[in-house]
Amino acid sequence: MSALRAPSPAFLAAFLPVARASLLPPAAPLARRIPLLHRLRTALLPAVFRPIPALLGVLWDGLLNAVPKKKTSHMKKRHRQMAGKALKDVTALNKCSACGRTKRAHVLCPYCVQSIKQWFGTGFKTKADLEADKDEQYEAYNEALRLKGRKSTNWREEEAEDQKTKAAKTF
Repeated sequence: MSALRAPSPAFLAAFLPVARASLLPPAAPLARRIPLLHRLRTALLPAVFRPIPALLGVLWDGLLNAVPKKKTSHMKKRHRQMAGKALKDVTALNKCSACGRTKRAHVLCPYCVQSIKQWFGTGFKTKADLEADKDEQYEAYNEALRLKGRKSTNWREEEAEDQKTKAAKTF
């Protein structure tokens, strides 16, 4: 790739009159109506048009120097953006007064909250009451199977097998 250079003064001298003519509207019809406008027209030209060659040379060099050589990788960009935003260690830990497990200070114990939710979900029943309800449900289910002429199931054995398979899958 060839290096880009600043436009030469000869090129700018040839180009600027064309640019001025295209930027300024023709003032001949207005000059006929207002005679003083012809004198003011030269004073109304923007002063920016005169030092353009020198100004463009400085801008041209600055634009070329500002171009990065390679695209910034995603990793480098994320490292730059995430600087100083690392996670901090949790130091404020306490023991739960109810269950004795470690919990964060000024935060409810998640184990106790889970047990309270379970307690509300069961309707404030004890484990013995829940087992009795489960026995009643399975007895009603087995009775329905006997009326249809099918073999009844032993639900306690099935639950024990399910727990064994779940324990085997976790290891």
